[in-house]
Amino acid sequence: MSGPEAKKKSSSSRKKSATQSLTPDITLEVMTRLLDAVSDGNGAIILDGLRQNPSDLGSLIQQIANSHGIEKQRKLTQTSDIMESGRMEADFAYVGLPAEARSMDFRSAFDRHLRSRLGKRADGFAIIFDRLDKHSRPVIIETGCLRVPDNWEGDGQSTFQFDWYARERQGCVFTIDINPASIDSARRACSGTTNTILNDSRPALHALGQNCARPASLLYLDSFDLDLNNPMPSAVHHATEMMAARGLIGEGTIICVDDFDVPPLGAGGKGLIVDQFMNSVGARLLYSGYQKIWEL
Repeated sequence: MSGPEAKKKSSSSRKKSATQSLTPDITLEVMTRLLDAVSDGNGAIILDGLRQNPSDLGSLIQQIANSHGIEKQRKLTQTSDIMESGRMEADFAYVGLPAEARSMDFRSAFDRHLRSRLGKRADGFAIIFDRLDKHSRPVIIETGCLRVPDNWEGDGQSTFQFDWYARERQGCVFTIDINPASIDSARRACSGTTNTILNDSRPALHALGQNCARPASLLYLDSFDLDLNNPMPSAVHHATEMMAARGLIGEGTIICVDDFDVPPLGAGGKGLIVDQFMNSVGARLLYSGYQKIWEL
């Protein structure tokens, strides 16, 4: 026999031989050891689950994904030899920006690449950066950091923007978030100009206020998700952030609350109580829309 049929038969024979070279017991042992390593010793349980319900892969994958073994290997990979250049660099591709943006100055890139991506926050951020221009070596403090890369219209990628702007102006950024996954995203996106703080924003703001040598140039409040059906918990949280940040606020400090005028809720949102306070102290209103921005 020759030709395609002979080749097909030969290939089939090789596959059969390779399969029979390992007994089922050895194959099962190897698979159990592998699954033990990635599931905290639960390999036999996972295999038993596969036997009983071969189509139920989702729960088994989740069990493996949440194991300490996988977390350990992930951390070993992420923390080995990460400082080849000797400094942290911003990751433009991670936030969905083209390679050409890396060589541009921030204001040019804002007009060309960022503003069109920002949607409802475009005008607010433009005003923030215009007012920050009068601050030398700006100190930018943010609560609630970049959490999903390339989600420009969804949450504004504020940490990446602040990092880029402050890097050019020899300033610094402090971003505070209670969620370690969000901190991981911000750390990967930003350069060494940005300091990430994993903590409740209120004690962190208070500590910064006790230790910073000068007031913040910008205080950007966006840490507690807004529930359109129950906005008060978020409004109260951001009001307590203002109280905690009193040591960081001085003449010329710009204060912004995100998610202020959010349809269908209307004006108030995260900044409902902060807005009332700002009115009472005569803060200068710079902008009111999806974000609300004042200057003291």
